[in-house]
Amino acid sequence: MILHLNDALSIPSRLMGFEDFLVAAMADPELAAEVIDLTVSVNLSMAAQARRRGVEFVYTGDDYAYNAGPMLSPELFRELILPRVRRVVAGYHELGLLVIKHTDGDIRPLLEEIVGAGFDGLDPIDPLAGMDLAEMKERFGRRIALKGNVDCAGLLTFGTPEEVRAASFRCLEVGAPGGRYVFSSSNSIHSSVRPENYRAMLGAWREFNGARVG
Repeated sequence: MILHLNDALSIPSRLMGFEDFLVAAMADPELAAEVIDLTVSVNLSMAAQARRRGVEFVYTGDDYAYNAGPMLSPELFRELILPRVRRVVAGYHELGLLVIKHTDGDIRPLLEEIVGAGFDGLDPIDPLAGMDLAEMKERFGRRIALKGNVDCAGLLTFGTPEEVRAASFRCLEVGAPGGRYVFSSSNSIHSSVRPENYRAMLGAWREFNGARVG
């Protein structure tokens, strides 16, 4: 079982309001840190309960970036967010949980920090934000499992089954060698995804897997 929890950004920014949280992060970092620490402790308490009930994976859904780049400067991320991300990931691991990090957007300025925080997987390698699966596989494929990269905003919604099949094969051909790759969309299978395109995506996976086994 997989449970969606959080790490160190989404809940504090929602509790305070996103703009107020950003102002506090710059003008009153001690206050921002206290709010983050509180939410980290709450998440670890929930994770302990979940582990006793059979959960094996935690999926943290805190987005760190927009398509144009990170929400916080890399310097502020390292000072305020990263130590608490490391704390919550280590806490999840101490409970025996594997941790998948979800963040949309262009996270390239934060990649070393994210990978170094100890996550087991990174999702979704967002193609609309310029995230290239081949580059990610080459740079980080031995350090962290990679997930995603089939565009669900444009391709799965507006493309043709043939285009989806071709893109799916590209992801599999790049991601699958050596393992540590989870084939999936670039976020979710939302209500605007064309059913025939989703079938084409799954069909490409079955075809690719059969070819590898055969």
